[in-house]
Amino acid sequence: MTIRLLTGATGFVGGTVVLELLERTEGVIYAMVRGSDDEVATKRLHEALNGLAEGYGRPELATAIAERTRAIRGDMTVAGGGVDLATAPRIDELWHCAASLRYEEEYREEIEAQNIGGTRNILQLAQDLGATTFHYVSTSYVAGARRGLIREVRATDTSVANNSYERSKIQAEALVLDAADRMRVRVLRPSIVIGHSVTRHGINWSGMYGFARQVLLFKRVAGRRLGVEMLPDTPVRLLADPESRLNFVPVDMVARNAVSIALSDSPETFFHLANSEQPTTSDVITTVMDLVGLPSPIWASDTTDFTPVDDVFDKGMDFYRPHMKNSKTFDLTHTDAVCGADASRAPMGIDDLAEYVLYFLRQQRGFDESAGLGRVVKPATERLRVA
Repeated sequence: MTIRLLTGATGFVGGTVVLELLERTEGVIYAMVRGSDDEVATKRLHEALNGLAEGYGRPELATAIAERTRAIRGDMTVAGGGVDLATAPRIDELWHCAASLRYEEEYREEIEAQNIGGTRNILQLAQDLGATTFHYVSTSYVAGARRGLIREVRATDTSVANNSYERSKIQAEALVLDAADRMRVRVLRPSIVIGHSVTRHGINWSGMYGFARQVLLFKRVAGRRLGVEMLPDTPVRLLADPESRLNFVPVDMVARNAVSIALSDSPETFFHLANSEQPTTSDVITTVMDLVGLPSPIWASDTTDFTPVDDVFDKGMDFYRPHMKNSKTFDLTHTDAVCGADASRAPMGIDDLAEYVLYFLRQQRGFDESAGLGRVVKPATERLRVA
């Protein structure tokens, strides 16, 4: 029986992978969790996993969570993960899912300590515990500023990175590949992870949700900051390519395909965990702004005609701009060979996007669902309501 240890099991992707492993494999699953003692670590683990199971409509997994998951106290920023080797089990397989999702240059040292130094420490832990397989959860956006078809191959050029996060993941992948002479390694690259494909539940509000948060914040504060009232018929200008494609992948699809790859005998190393259905930037942004109660933006190629209001909105879009201008299609050859093409296809029409975004917005202070314009997205009374 394969013995597995995961990092990041209290997080969004890592926790969902644990639930998938509980369904499809047998035996105990260990998770490295921070905590002052074993009891605190175990409590954190079980609360996080049960929260995800409830959110995904799978409360029956509570028994498996209680009986088959064990917390091991550790910290990836410490040498060897800070794990007590005298009490830790021997393992066959280590999944490194933990990472810093920050991207700003001001946090570069923290990002590198967690994503590069942390990966180095966990690789050492895997070797110390006798692991023969190492699964590394990276990101499809090691592609950085590259456009067009992105192959499932090694990423080596840090100069293409758009930010400190992408750069750190390229460097971390290199560390993992350097360990390939000691254990089998697989590099799993999700695209922009969003909520569950059925319930829309999520706990990591970055990516598309971060954009929605910025739009909501803009509507709330622009008037106070600039002394103007944002009317529902006053569009802002935005530097973006409306036809650029964005890749959103439901978290359960990521976990399902990742576990299928892990259980396979595929000889490949790199796998994109992405969605073959890619909405346009126009569809995504128009949907978000419609739900918040703002009109679609005026698409701009430069800032020549920007007003002070446009400048405020544009400033909040800096992180998202590379995604809105550098259209990519992630090659799924390796993933499809294992999982089948249908396994990487989740609908991303306007109504689907609206459900994911609404799940997030309904939890945000200041969101008024009745303010939605209903120009692009169906009124809430006509749309599937997600609990």
